[in-house]
Amino acid sequence: MAKKSMTIEDLAMMTKRGFDSLTDVVNSRFEQVDKRFEHLESRMDKFELRMARFEDRLSHMDARIAYIERDVAEIRKQLISRMEIEEIMFRISMVEKKLGMKVKK
Repeated sequence: MAKKSMTIEDLAMMTKRGFDSLTDVVNSRFEQVDKRFEHLESRMDKFELRMARFEDRLSHMDARIAYIERDVAEIRKQLISRMEIEEIMFRISMVEKKLGMKVKK
């Protein structure tokens, strides 16, 4: 069998088919990348929503803690210190001794 000689048109057609095939492969890969980015964007949107909720809850907790701290400060103002209690107990024990009372512990 004799080899058929290739013409410029045959070579151009083969080259065109090769580029078309390459174009299809590249387009297919870009579509896959686009899908991955869409998935990533969706996950980022969900993450941002969760972070916004978390920040809201944290802000609410900060407000509650500030309220509790204010209440504790008010309660502390009304309490007698440990040293004052010990001083009072000492004085009562001295009065009990002077009066000859039995000290109960």
